[in-house]
Amino acid sequence: MLGSLTPYVINGIALGLAISLVALALALVWRTVGHIDFGLGAVYLGAAYTVLYLKGEVQAPLWVATLAALAVGPAIAIAIYWLVYRRFVSRGAPLFVLVLVALAVFIAAQNGAGAVVSAQKFYFIDDIIPGWTVAGTRLNAVQMVKVAVSLLALGGVALFCLRTDIGRCILAVADNRNLAQGLGISSAVAHTWTYGVAGLIVAAAAIPEAAESGVDPYIATSPVFLGMAAIIIGGLGRFRNPVLGAILLGLCFHLAVWAFSSRWQEVIAYSLVIAALAIRPQGLFGGMTIARERP
Repeated sequence: MLGSLTPYVINGIALGLAISLVALALALVWRTVGHIDFGLGAVYLGAAYTVLYLKGEVQAPLWVATLAALAVGPAIAIAIYWLVYRRFVSRGAPLFVLVLVALAVFIAAQNGAGAVVSAQKFYFIDDIIPGWTVAGTRLNAVQMVKVAVSLLALGGVALFCLRTDIGRCILAVADNRNLAQGLGISSAVAHTWTYGVAGLIVAAAAIPEAAESGVDPYIATSPVFLGMAAIIIGGLGRFRNPVLGAILLGLCFHLAVWAFSSRWQEVIAYSLVIAALAIRPQGLFGGMTIARERP
């Protein structure tokens, strides 16, 4: 019984780590800017289509396409903040208005990609992806890269926030924006850096997913909503909480297959979200406030 369960646990943790990157980016923006930013899906799309174009059309080496996509992610995120969100944030727009604007950005990006490129799914890796057996579980190279990238990104963000002046400024604004402003920390600068870091994290999540699953205008939908679900489950008290929520969500996805079938994956996963909201509205690990506006 335990032997048959092991592959599902390993795959669940791998999926959870992949979800955790988008969850962390969403949480970073939410805590620092006070914005539930579904528009990060547009950043995900931008990074995915960048690596697709450079690798598939230009025939650039994969490492060149990857570096370009990692640069495009922060650029798009910062551009959206300055061109769209900043006006609403600076005017103290209600949270629901910010959410509607973010959804509009995401939907516009999806439909724009469909209109310009097409809704067809494209692949830039045509060869069979090699795989290896780990603890009795078959994992392909892209899945291993996802795990490695997730761990490196999570560790890198932690070091950036704790060991650099800019990172500490972001944490200060996230903890208490008014106090941070009183100490001379510019919210606009902190927000810009926040979006830059969030864009980099989202791009790092998008590239291996695009390599494994292909690219279409809807590739970002599941990661963004699962990332938001991870925040609801884990809470926002600390930045590690959405990561823990994402791993729990990933485990639920694959244990649902083990216990029932793949048809029940999303039913059970989103039922967990409803249960978390009903039992602990602040998140299982704490810190999620109940639908309140950020001061």
